[in-house]
Amino acid sequence: MTEQDNLEKPEAKAQQVADHRTAPQTWSRGDENLDYPFGEDVPDAENTFEIAKGVHWARIPLPWSLDHINVYLFDEGDGWTVVDTGSRGDRGREAWEQLENGLMGGRPIKRIIATHLHPDHLGLAGWLVERHGAEFCITQTEYLMAQHLWMSASSDFPDEEIDFFFKAGVNPDLEQMIRSAGFGNFKKGVHKLPYQYTRLEDGSEITIGGRRWRVLVGRGHSPEHACLLCIDEPLMISGDQILPQITSNVSVYAREPMANPLGHWIASLERMKQIKADPLVMPSHGPVFRNLHNRLDTLVNSHIGKLEKLYEWCAESRSPVDTFPALFKRKITGFDFFMALGEAIAHLHLLEALGLLERDFDGSVYSFKASGNMEVTDIVAATLQLPGMALRKIEEALS
Repeated sequence: MTEQDNLEKPEAKAQQVADHRTAPQTWSRGDENLDYPFGEDVPDAENTFEIAKGVHWARIPLPWSLDHINVYLFDEGDGWTVVDTGSRGDRGREAWEQLENGLMGGRPIKRIIATHLHPDHLGLAGWLVERHGAEFCITQTEYLMAQHLWMSASSDFPDEEIDFFFKAGVNPDLEQMIRSAGFGNFKKGVHKLPYQYTRLEDGSEITIGGRRWRVLVGRGHSPEHACLLCIDEPLMISGDQILPQITSNVSVYAREPMANPLGHWIASLERMKQIKADPLVMPSHGPVFRNLHNRLDTLVNSHIGKLEKLYEWCAESRSPVDTFPALFKRKITGFDFFMALGEAIAHLHLLEALGLLERDFDGSVYSFKASGNMEVTDIVAATLQLPGMALRKIEEALS
């Protein structure tokens, strides 16, 4: 299968800025023994669910195949703290106006927390800060990267981006089509960001809705994603780091072409296994759920399975584009192709870092071939030993 088979001309709307692979329209309950306290019911901006005292779950619509984001509102008495905002656009603003006139009862948003930089998470943060005079909280790397992407938006693709695709095996004949999509899609989904922010740091403590929460940073999907673990009762805001039924996109991008995000992703998920409690997990997409450790095992094991298939597939030398049959069950079309390509490179880079693939460059395209002996049971432990993967132990008050 070649990139010509996979890559079709994009529609006029060009690249969608959702940060995950195409999501199912109906969420499957799966066989992981996850517990969904609200069953099939989900909220919206008008009909919200109180999932703990003073903690409200609402949904903001998104204009993509992944058609919603969960936002969480915490009653602070004289106002509200909200976690994540939805993307820039009329539908999102209208949903927030419904919340202001309904649940929020005219009380202002005092603080906005963004779990990470993707448009569905902070796209309306600037608009809400302007509207309410709210404090904006986010980790430093996510804030700086978001500002970089917003301010560097351009109608032209940088040459480095094009070169990155070609070295991965994309046909150079597709250059004009790629360039025609433009490079400003992040800005399309994000209102101008707040000029000031309050920095969230791994291990720090923050009080939200009268409860103490500890910031837990995860990496791989984004550079410094903030999860929040409640110290006082079993609650956890997982953002995109831990989702039920789908997994977040973990990709290598042209701005850091030799990155190893899958290593960081696996190390972050393994670290989350240190959580002793069984919290009610509040994800950014899909239903809230329990049985955190079952989901963590599934997420890690799914990538281990892909790594095993990829290693076997690379018994013959393969370019990143050539690895799609080993990694994806469906035909990848349009701009999903480039998200899939980033994921394929992420899997290749982890195997390379573990000494299980050797890289070659013929002057135009990179290729990878299996090397050494792969022991599947050793992958996680070996990944945790790679430089830069170690994260501080999780401290929690619950047991």
